[in-house]
Amino acid sequence: MTTTAMLAVLILLSGTFKIPSPVAGGEFQLSAPIAVLICALFGFKRYIIAGILASTLGMMLGVHTIFSVIIQMSFRIVSGAERIIPQQDISPAISALAERALHHGLGRADFINIKMEEVLPSELEYLDALPVSTHPADTIEGNLAIMRQILGELGLADKADELIDLFRHVHHMRGALLYDIATGQRLEPDQERGIRVTYMDAEGASSNNSNKDHFREAIVLATNVVNAPGIISELCMSDDPDYVVGYISSKQHGYVRLTPLKNMGDPHGGRIFIFDSRLAKAEDAIHYLEKQKVLVRGLPPERPVNENPQQIFAEELARLKEKSLYRSMRTMESAQSKYVNIKGKKTLMLASNSYLDLANDARVKQAAANAALAWGACSGGSRLTTGNTLLHEELEGELARFKGTEAALLFNTGYMANVGILSALCDSESVIFSDEYNHASIIDGARLSKARIVVYKHNDMQDLEAKILATPCRKGIIVSDAVFSMDGDIVDLPSFVALGKKYHLLTMIDEAHATGVIGATGKGAVEHFGYSCTPDIIMGTLSKSLGAEGGFAASSKVIIEYLKNKARSFIFATSQTPATLGAALAALRILESEPQHAQALQHNANFFLDCLHKEGVQAQSPTAIIPIIIGDESTALKVADELLSAGILVPAIRYPTVAKGTARLRVALMSSHTEEELARTAKLIAEAIKKYQAL
Repeated sequence: MTTTAMLAVLILLSGTFKIPSPVAGGEFQLSAPIAVLICALFGFKRYIIAGILASTLGMMLGVHTIFSVIIQMSFRIVSGAERIIPQQDISPAISALAERALHHGLGRADFINIKMEEVLPSELEYLDALPVSTHPADTIEGNLAIMRQILGELGLADKADELIDLFRHVHHMRGALLYDIATGQRLEPDQERGIRVTYMDAEGASSNNSNKDHFREAIVLATNVVNAPGIISELCMSDDPDYVVGYISSKQHGYVRLTPLKNMGDPHGGRIFIFDSRLAKAEDAIHYLEKQKVLVRGLPPERPVNENPQQIFAEELARLKEKSLYRSMRTMESAQSKYVNIKGKKTLMLASNSYLDLANDARVKQAAANAALAWGACSGGSRLTTGNTLLHEELEGELARFKGTEAALLFNTGYMANVGILSALCDSESVIFSDEYNHASIIDGARLSKARIVVYKHNDMQDLEAKILATPCRKGIIVSDAVFSMDGDIVDLPSFVALGKKYHLLTMIDEAHATGVIGATGKGAVEHFGYSCTPDIIMGTLSKSLGAEGGFAASSKVIIEYLKNKARSFIFATSQTPATLGAALAALRILESEPQHAQALQHNANFFLDCLHKEGVQAQSPTAIIPIIIGDESTALKVADELLSAGILVPAIRYPTVAKGTARLRVALMSSHTEEELARTAKLIAEAIKKYQAL
């Protein structure tokens, strides 16, 4: 990649381009497209600053280059990373650091700053990596006890409790706390910033890996710190919510891994550098930590933390149970309908996706049986080999007519449909604009595509347009749920489609919870908005309102033919069974000929909301999915259990399906529910909420 091309790529990751002016202290600020044009026309090589900063890019003669990335969120610097690399690795290193910053575990960055400096060989100090040992304990307290023991072996027994208490409460600092054991004082010049160790890396580390290598980075940091003048030990815990391993290090003990040192999902971290002012001056230690350029050599390969490789999963399951986030399956002992048997008890179902109660419709079941008798139990292969039947083609034709598109294509599940569509239509040159509340199958399909993913605020078309303008692309797609599965709200389809047309982007909606649910006759979002707009691709399922199983894409003939040739979840899967196809065909024909089922569902949604409001329960939804926000995970589970004991199944939905602190009851109505059943349910929900929220 040439220098000019590299600059252009980097600028597009930011939104601005700042160039130091000849006037001292001045700078110009240009928009990204103008900056790219300048680079292309004039081959500008010297400076890039703002989102991405670099100095003397075209002038460097040294052997190595230092990169550092600083990530700022909500006007608070939350994270940073450093690399020392040979100059030939500049391009992949910039790309990897930018990718890492754009997908940080703590959330979306407001500002990303990448700085580049020249390093001369004479400036580098080489250190041998500390030896590694692992001390896994069953609990956090157990690992803190190990930390306390090691501090005692370092002659710090009388300071151990104080140091550990400090360690657990330094989360707000960007850098590390420098604690002097001789005076009991903190020595950081800026106690909000702390000591920021910057110029360090592992010798020979890969330059193009955008994933955070916790183990490598921790060894490098620990080795650097304990070699600083006057430093006795370091205590460290990552601020990564998904990384629970911490450590204590010293020259005597090496690098001692401790796991777990915090709970999974905890965004807090912290570091303490334990210093003795009787051994060195504080300013010498700080200068070494912040200015000395260090390469650590001889890093040991990472080994499993536990001798039993399954132990880590057992520990995580235990933590999930402690946090009321553990999931288990509930066994149904009867057919899926508005009443089911659970543990021998007749239970009113307000949790099923079979919105029109067609899964147990006699006509649908008979159609499944007839198809199995006529066509056999199995399709025998993938659609492109031996698994394509007249039933497949008949159902695809009727789905296309139902959705008003030129063609349709079946997938085995709705999940496989989303994964297959997005990973086929998009690649590394694409941009996917995705609603922040989209279903997991959309998120997974987008990730598999290797496209750049830009997440916009939920159903916010102004934010979507701003993101489109800020993200130029050669090809792209906007994708959204039609009805959002956890909140029940509906996409702003007219604006959604209009933005796609305006900026020449494909538009795709997931109608898993829209088909049979919205629209005057249950045809979905396009009908709901009066046929005023149509997206390029409609994804849907057969396993919800239609009471069968599978997914589909409805679109133009060109898109459908492309998916047949490129969608891996279609190409490499044995096709659906004849029984499933027969059931889906029958259910689709019932929905088309008997729109009263969808209309009854819509009536029930309005009636149930009125009942909740009369009982003092806050809830809003324009569809049959009605969320009742509880907040606390434990309370939500208790309310759900109380309802189940009263013979009503309304599940509690918790993190990670929804954000922490927004645990809820998720009511999913059926067209067959009666007003009496719904009124009774609303009353019991109100009573259970009052009972447990009062506690």
